[in-house]
Amino acid sequence: MPAPSPDEYAVGIMTMDVEGKNSEAFRDVVDRGVALFERALDRLGLRVEPFAFEGPHLTPGAGAYAPLDFLQIGIAEKLERKLPFLLIVTEVDLSSSSLAYTLALPSQLTNIGVVSTKRLDPGFWGDRPDAGMASQRLAALMLHTFGHLLNLRHDEDPANAMFPVESVEDLDTVGALSEAQRQRLLRTLPRESHDTFAGSRGFLARWAFVLRVLVADAGSILRAIVRANPFRLATRMPTMIAAGLSVVIALMFGSETWEVASAVSIYEAALFSSFSVAAAAFVLYRAFAFESLSGRDGLLAESTVVTVAATVASLGLTVVVLFGAFAALMYVGVVTVFPKRLIDLWLSVDAANRTMDHVKLSLFLAAMGVLAGSLGGRSDSRDIVRGVLFLTEES
Repeated sequence: MPAPSPDEYAVGIMTMDVEGKNSEAFRDVVDRGVALFERALDRLGLRVEPFAFEGPHLTPGAGAYAPLDFLQIGIAEKLERKLPFLLIVTEVDLSSSSLAYTLALPSQLTNIGVVSTKRLDPGFWGDRPDAGMASQRLAALMLHTFGHLLNLRHDEDPANAMFPVESVEDLDTVGALSEAQRQRLLRTLPRESHDTFAGSRGFLARWAFVLRVLVADAGSILRAIVRANPFRLATRMPTMIAAGLSVVIALMFGSETWEVASAVSIYEAALFSSFSVAAAAFVLYRAFAFESLSGRDGLLAESTVVTVAATVASLGLTVVVLFGAFAALMYVGVVTVFPKRLIDLWLSVDAANRTMDHVKLSLFLAAMGVLAGSLGGRSDSRDIVRGVLFLTEES
């Protein structure tokens, strides 16, 4: 299979010197690492576009910096420079959702990877400093991250570029991609690059472009939703769960709530529930809104549509999971432990002791729970969006 034209695809390497403590040494490691990385891409016909970004001041949390902050900046630069792929290289530690730190995080949705050089030099671990080894490790880490952007799977060969990186020392043995991986990468480049743009800024043209992208990239969007796993994301929302349950329990012990359950139809309860789930998903999405998802030219990018669609769908399904959990919990509570005599004393319209009444009450309470929870759980949204945008594998 012939390699793509070097003018067709580019991999941007954006250097972000956040703290500026040893800028000269950092730039030297990056320059040499990029040269080695570029050599590895020669057989793929891809060109590398390195550039430095004097970014805004970023604030670390618990000793490490949030990858989402780098991703937010990277999305804007990627769109402005019309780069199909972007690797952000920084000298600071990156926070991890499950580990003390992470060396790199790839985001297949946005085609952006964030890479840290903080721990690559042996000098960091108390050994003799070796900038050459740090550069080689950086090149290996960038190639591994780039492979993830193109949906390459892990390889169990320690000499392969896609060998699972569990420690810094693992980078010393990884090498190039296999011939089979190179062929797969060349085949997937056109599909995975997501680098087309809307031809016009007009309303109809933009929506026609959105529909075309949703159809063409349905597979990529679905894969991103499956990777994000709404059931797993739901467990990352402790604030929303606590806020929603507190409101639900308070409402369950109110006579007006039971009156509503008795009076409304199942269709009205279902309609209200659907509206509540959609509103809660919108609130969570807006809590971490991507403010830079279009360039200054105003043209809509394919990667923008894919990112927004997968994020909104994942958040929506996560809210649906929580809604189902709330509804099931409330139904069990109503039919098992709630005093029946108290219900009969409360109701003035009709007895609400039928199964359908219990279902309607559970739907109503769950809808109120996700609505209240979405407002109280806005602080959870960054962890949720992180789970959607980044792979769960953390190098």
